[in-house]
Amino acid sequence: MIRHVLKIVWNRKRANALIVLEIFLSFLVLFAVLTLASALLGSVRQPLGFEWQNVWNVSIENDGSPAAEAASERRESIDMVMRELRNMPEVVAVGASMTPPYSMSAMEGTWVINGKNIFVTQDSVTDGFAEVVKLKVLSGRWFGPQDDAANYMPVVIDEDAARAVYGEESPIGRKFDAGSEREMRVVGIVARYRKTGEFANFGKPVNMIFKRASAAKGDALPADLLIRLRPGTRASFEQTLMSRLNEVAPQMNFRIRQMTAMRRFSHRTALFPLVALGLIAGFLIVMVVLGLSGVLWQNVTRRMREIGLRRAIGATGPAVQRQIVAEVVMLTSLAVIVGLLLVSQLPILGLLTLITPGAYLGGIAASLAAIYGLTVLCAMYPGWLASRVQPAHALHYE
Repeated sequence: MIRHVLKIVWNRKRANALIVLEIFLSFLVLFAVLTLASALLGSVRQPLGFEWQNVWNVSIENDGSPAAEAASERRESIDMVMRELRNMPEVVAVGASMTPPYSMSAMEGTWVINGKNIFVTQDSVTDGFAEVVKLKVLSGRWFGPQDDAANYMPVVIDEDAARAVYGEESPIGRKFDAGSEREMRVVGIVARYRKTGEFANFGKPVNMIFKRASAAKGDALPADLLIRLRPGTRASFEQTLMSRLNEVAPQMNFRIRQMTAMRRFSHRTALFPLVALGLIAGFLIVMVVLGLSGVLWQNVTRRMREIGLRRAIGATGPAVQRQIVAEVVMLTSLAVIVGLLLVSQLPILGLLTLITPGAYLGGIAASLAAIYGLTVLCAMYPGWLASRVQPAHALHYE
């Protein structure tokens, strides 16, 4: 049966070449969209490593005036603001971060750590940060006042960074050599931390590194303060909070954002490319489906004599319909084989650094199912028309 269908397809290779090309391009578009969707879906299912509920972000913004406060005065002002926030009854915990979650900002790049080139994301945080976002410490400890007397810079890394730098060995207490002038040592490991949210790096590790910022050590404090509020705190508390901040530090400009809103904006930004690509792909697939259905219908019309003769020698209507569908499946298989040969080169060329192998294989499987489903669907109506051809129709061509 396969040899017979392949022979029919080959005998009409000129007419079928356009169909194969359309199916090939459709497969590539489906692969791109479905692979990206598979990567995002896999990323959403992974834990964040922090909790964003009931967390607000208080950003301290410079007013740009020439009489900008000195670094020491600014550090003291931020420290004073944090102390006042802790005294408010609605506030459970206060911390600060240079690049807080969902802030659309990040400090990342490739570092040479212990002789290895590793892509990492770093943040400078205060001692209260872990309590605000509820980080889960897996080993060691989080920053604390005991680090004020240390003669080294303490760092906390997530489990991905620990595995990338130290493998299966325990990094607690070991030197974290990243080319810094000040010696750094690992004091704790936290669960995988995905600061940009559910769509962070399409689920791939970010290798997070936390550095301690302490007013007691004379460090510059981050300008983004994070506060965890008691459950049930109303949105009207924002006005009370702003009034209190202006009283404590009138020389500073504050901006208050709920992390719920920051998360929503981050999701929209992350999903926009997928939605745009999906719309373009959707229009392209619709055009291909309509064009493929028209071409198949035209082929059936031109093959009335052939189909009529088949019916005359005993072929049933369902058998004729199955032949038309089998021919389309064969054409799809030819196009898919070429497409698979092409997409299989992407990992070899290193063009899939943003997605996981699971997302890549998931995209291939989903695109195969989609392209075969679409082509078979396109072949059903022309096949049904062919099944209704009567033997007498062949006489029209004599």
